[in-house]
Amino acid sequence: AYEISLGLVDSEMCIRDSNHPLRSYAQTVNYAKLMGEMGFSYDYIGYKDDMDNIVAGSLVLTKKIKYGRYAYAPKGFLVDYYNASLFKDFFNEVVSYYNKKGCAFIKINPEIIIGELNPKRSFAANYNQNVKIIDDLKSLGFKRRREIKPLDFIFPRISPYINLKTYNRDNLSDEVKNILSTSTSSGLILEDASNKDVSLLYDYIKENATDSINFYRNMLNIFTGNTGANAELVLLKIDYEACLIQTQRAYEKELEHNNECNEKIQTDNSPAVLEEKMASDRDLILIKQQVVQATNNLKKQKYEYIAAALLMKFENRISIIASGYDSKFISFNPMFYMYEAIIDRYKNDYDFLDLNGLANSFGQSSPYYKYNESKIGMNPDVYEFIGEFDYIIDEGKFRRIQAAGLLSEEFKPSYRLESEQ
Repeated sequence: AYEISLGLVDSEMCIRDSNHPLRSYAQTVNYAKLMGEMGFSYDYIGYKDDMDNIVAGSLVLTKKIKYGRYAYAPKGFLVDYYNASLFKDFFNEVVSYYNKKGCAFIKINPEIIIGELNPKRSFAANYNQNVKIIDDLKSLGFKRRREIKPLDFIFPRISPYINLKTYNRDNLSDEVKNILSTSTSSGLILEDASNKDVSLLYDYIKENATDSINFYRNMLNIFTGNTGANAELVLLKIDYEACLIQTQRAYEKELEHNNECNEKIQTDNSPAVLEEKMASDRDLILIKQQVVQATNNLKKQKYEYIAAALLMKFENRISIIASGYDSKFISFNPMFYMYEAIIDRYKNDYDFLDLNGLANSFGQSSPYYKYNESKIGMNPDVYEFIGEFDYIIDEGKFRRIQAAGLLSEEFKPSYRLESEQ
């Protein structure tokens, strides 16, 4: 026998003290405060058995919009999705409660992995037993939302993870190893930042961001300094003096290598030697661009910020919430350097780094290719999550909301292309 406990002051315990395997920073008291700043109301739901043990729970956000109100459990309910009777009883109580509150529907997007994608086999998916949960949710009346465009969900459906305990640069492709070696010797420095620097981050991401600058400011304010989920802003800067010295050395070294390649070709024009020569030519052009850029900019200033990332630290994981760079510095490959710098900084204290989403459009001709490129280049484990589900409580209200185009206004994608705005 179970009973539901909603809206009670002490029901916050079901979130604050949860040891549920699906717990995440989006199911915390501070996330409720963050979304409260963004216009949401919220409830802490605690579901107890007859021994007064909390057996399920959730943070549930609610928002009033035209034609009604809706409810949303960010990253899903904290419940055993394999316990059919528990889930059914719990969910029926939740539906009854939010029906009384006038909600048209409830959205969930559980952080449940249903498969792993293999980058070496055109990202073919190897699905696991969790796909059964899709049918279980549908049998209760949930409708699974289809991803019409890549990155069309609130949280990405496909995400790349770096195992911080096993990461090794030697396992990366030769091209990426070369990029990282060049970046490491280009005077790039990762440093901590504060709330006043959020504008720098936003300048890098605003063309493709769906959230306002206030969302990121509030996140950093509310989550900074916590013992639980903790946000941190890092900036990547370039030291032009060090960059100029190091890139000049790199240019001289690569020029010597290029001359050796020219000599090889005189006696051996095999594909391998030709490819080595072409790679050296590309590197020379890239390094020369860096030398010119460092020379010109050193006349104006010693340092300049070129990239930023907002991180969330929770349990054994670091999640990149948002990241971006100044496109003028693309020759320095700042994202590759920043990813590895974050790995080096946190590998002793955390187990995984979530690189925050891949677009399910992997070809080189895809408009999302650049978005995916640096993340895939870090040789991550790529997981597919179960996605978004909606349970319609009031069909009439839901249809009016849908017909008015309000769903797309409320549930903005995790990323958008500038050309789509």
